Amino acid sequence: MNNACLDDALVAKAKGGDKAAFKLLYQRHQGRVYAICLRLSGSADHADEICQDCFVRLWQKLNQFNGDSQFTTWLYKLCVHQAINSMKAKQSFWHRFLPESSLSEHHQSLSENHQTQNGHQEYHRLDKLIMQLPQRTRVVFVLCAIEGYQHDEVAQILDIAVGTSKAQYHRAKQMLQEMLV
Repeated sequence: MNNACLDDALVAKAKGGDKAAFKLLYQRHQGRVYAICLRLSGSADHADEICQDCFVRLWQKLNQFNGDSQFTTWLYKLCVHQAINSMKAKQSFWHRFLPESSLSEHHQSLSENHQTQNGHQEYHRLDKLIMQLPQRTRVVFVLCAIEGYQHDEVAQILDIAVGTSKAQYHRAKQMLQEMLV
């Protein structure tokens, strides 16, 4: 049985309330969902939260999956939307308490503390560099270059102009090229 057929069988069982089938779906896709969340959020702690939220959301919305696309396509789209919404909510929360300059310092120190605590984990060099990109630039780059979204889709997801998406993507490529030198 190929992966898509196995997913379809597990989805059908999970839709019927089979928690063991849902657990298998989780086990099969958790790594990829976490990777998307990590690349989008730039923080392992936040990625953990988003990943959990994605699977809670998946359980809630599973009956809406109608099979028009592959399950993985639908799941990863759900994941991207959950990550973007979570990042917006987190940013909105901190904006109530901290001035803009403190936010970037706070995010940087959290990121540095996490990297120190988890120094034993090795990430690929490019992933490390992607994490150093400014948030909006990173999100656009991940959505376009890694997840395969078109600029019009990115613009719609992030509620920005298509030109802004293209500019942020170009900026990300330039910054990554400079970092690689």
